[in-house]
Parts: sequence; structure tokens; C-alpha cells
Amino acid sequence: MKELLKKLKDFANKHNLLPSGSKIGTAVSGGPDSVFLLTMLNAIKSDFNLNITVLHFNHNIRKEANEEEKFVKELSKKLSLNIFTGSENVMELSQKQKLSLEHAARIKRYEFFNEAKRVLNLDYIATGHTMNDFTETFLMNLIRGSSLDGLVSLKPKRGFFIRPIFAFTKDEILYFLKTNNIEFKTDKSNYDTKFIRNKIRLDLIDKLKELNPNIIETIFREGMLILKDVEYLKNETEINMVKSVEFSKNKAIFDIAQSSQNTNIISRTLSITVKKLLNSDYSLSSKNIKRLEETVKLGKTTNLRGKIKAKKLNNKVIIEKYEN
Repeated sequence: MKELLKKLKDFANKHNLLPSGSKIGTAVSGGPDSVFLLTMLNAIKSDFNLNITVLHFNHNIRKEANEEEKFVKELSKKLSLNIFTGSENVMELSQKQKLSLEHAARIKRYEFFNEAKRVLNLDYIATGHTMNDFTETFLMNLIRGSSLDGLVSLKPKRGFFIRPIFAFTKDEILYFLKTNNIEFKTDKSNYDTKFIRNKIRLDLIDKLKELNPNIIETIFREGMLILKDVEYLKNETEINMVKSVEFSKNKAIFDIAQSSQNTNIISRTLSITVKKLLNSDYSLSSKNIKRLEETVKLGKTTNLRGKIKAKKLNNKVIIEKYEN
């Protein structure tokens, strides 16, 4: 355990995940990853002067949900930790709003996390994402044709969400839990290959391991290098936006003369400008980014999904949001 704790501390320090004195809400489903996360954080809480509260959200999807909630409550009591719980009928939401079960669950889960942060005045919420999760997300987004940012969308830290066990593989986690006789619950839906993530985990990664037995670690390592490049480009884009974009209520004016002439920075500036206008995480497809680039270069008027209109006037591009 000593070696694992050192690995956790080194990773947390490298990414500034656990500042001394932080109030951490730890998301615990009862599965192996979250039980490992809680066990590890509880073991180092005095070293980092952490105040830990267990967070558990019951989706009420599977018949084992109430049993898992009871398990997490008992685990919290055993570790002398406070617990904050929430519960929603996610299946009902999915059917009413015609959302996929996964999407509905994610919406309600993150509503719960935001409420927990507010009510408990938390600094961070720790989730049990692992190196395997990063690899699966990387491959899933690669298959879908994601942007560079999408490939590394799962990060060690994003806003107030932190992923302290990101540097651990599933095999390491399971070996530790079984060796130390630490109980956890198994979600049988993780073996249902109708979900693309499960198909990648159970089929694709096993095939890739035939070519490279360390494929999980390899993709994670390469992904962290890509993340550095992405963060650099984001920083350069923010600087460029300050210089070249002026916002009003439903309009943004992109000054070509003031902008960096680097095509990657221009593309990113245009994409973020649209996001800010729409006040959402609406991500432009590569096709729509190309259309905006053509407005910059050729002066073509562009309409995007009935939400955005862009036109060139002299040396400026005017990007407008359609009013409802």
C-alpha cells in the first residue's frame, strides 16, 4: 500500500489536486474504483489535512441500487466519514424527456454534485476515474471523429472536479482490493456490450493488447502529452480572443487584422466565440469550423444550424446569434 500511496501523492501534487485543508466530496457508487478512491483518500487525509465527505447518488435504475446505497452508508460509517446522499427516478426522466438512459443519469448525477458542492461548501469533488477510463474515452472519441480536445476531454482536473486515481489502472485497483479483502459492489451493466464504452473495454482493448500488452499505459502517456499541447493552444487562443474579439449582447466582431494568423488559433477562436454567444458547450463540428474559416478567408456568409450567422465586412467577421 505504501507504494500506491506514494503514487497517489505524487500524482496529486503534480496536478495540484489536493491543496492542504481542502473540503473534498468523494463520489462513491460502491464499485471497485470508487471504493479504492475513498480508501486511498482516507489514508492520506491527515497528510494533506483533508476534510472528506462521501457523496452517493442513487439512480434507481437497477434492482441492486438500494443495496449499493446501504453498502456505501455502512462503508462511510466504518471509516467514520459523513455521507451526503441523493436519489432520483432516472428511468422516468429518460422516458419523459426522450433522453438516453445514460444521458438522463448524467444530468441528474451532476445536478446532485452541484447541490452537494453548494450545501456542503466543498472545494472539490473527487471522482473515481482511472487510467482505463481515460483510454476508453480516448478511443471512443477517436472512433467518433473527435477534435484534439475531445480526445483528451477526460482530464486530471476540470473545474472543481478532480480525479486523484487517474494514474492507476483497473488491474492495480482490483489487485489491491482483493489482496486486502476490501469489499466492493459489481455493476453488471458494465458487461453489456450494447453500450459502446463497454464494447471498447471488453472487445477492442483486448484486441489491442495482443499488439501491445501495455496499451492502457501507452495511450494514457501519449494522451497526457496531447493534453499539454491542447492546454498551450487554449492559452494562446484566450490571448488571441482578448486581442481580436469584441462581444455585445448577441453579436461578436472578430477583427482579422488584430488576430493571430495561425490557422489553428483562428479556428479555436471562432469555435469559442460561438460557444460564448450561445452560452453553452455547443461544439462546432470540423465541417462548421471550416465554413467559418471560409467566411474569414473568402467572405462567404455562413449560417450554422439556424443558431449562428457569420458574414465578412471589410477586415472583420461579424458573428451573430439568432434571436428566438
